Amino acid sequence: MNEFREIVAKAVVSKGRKVLYQPCQIVTNRKPYSILGCWIINHSFEVISKVDGVDIDGSFEVNIWYSLENNTKTDIIREVIRYKKDIKTKRIVKEYLEDSEEILAKVLEHPNATSVRIVDNKIELDVTFEILVEVIGETKMQVTIFNPIPTLEEEIDELDIDINEDFLKEK
Repeated sequence: MNEFREIVAKAVVSKGRKVLYQPCQIVTNRKPYSILGCWIINHSFEVISKVDGVDIDGSFEVNIWYSLENNTKTDIIREVIRYKKDIKTKRIVKEYLEDSEEILAKVLEHPNATSVRIVDNKIELDVTFEILVEVIGETKMQVTIFNPIPTLEEEIDELDIDINEDFLKEK
């Protein structure tokens, strides 16, 4: 005879993934002549749940090394760029306890400047990165028990039969 059990487990209930594009414009005090390097560091973000997905609210720091005065001097400009993006998620599990939601977000590709150019006294750059989001919630699943496990009392009774209490006295 088969028995059924309901198990409550945490599972991925919806999932989303998106390549994000963030254009940036940085104004310099001095007229840049050429771009020598661009680094993006200190990326951080928070994830906020909503009905059909999540909002990503984050920031990263842009460091641009550039030359000026006809390539005779260099300078570095640092600026923190803030962004807010939404990621749609696809529901995998229809029924789950929504009060138990946890959101896991993972950066698949860190922010990277795909192009940097000088326009007037401004430096314009395009930044791309990719984020994966998983919403985890409590859900139930049914399992079939084909061979019920013997009760603990039956196992203890079998142990009593097998134990030789005089094993130390025997030689």
